[in-house]
Amino acid sequence: PEGWLDLDQAPGTDLEAKLSQLARWVVDLEAQGIRYGLRLGGVQLPVSLGPAHRHTCLEALALHGRDT
Repeated sequence: PEGWLDLDQAPGTDLEAKLSQLARWVVDLEAQGIRYGLRLGGVQLPVSLGPAHRHTCLEALALHGRDT
């Protein structure tokens, strides 16, 4: 099985709540061995699995919305 995590579909009343929920799902899906992709507005990370993918997704979530 595999799935997409999408900021627009995440539950929550504000951006931080949505980002937090997506981060939880990344950790959970990784632990369950379920492949996942991540959509954050215009950014799309392809469906994959593994420590490098988890790191990339969590980093994208952490940096989302920051003025860099």
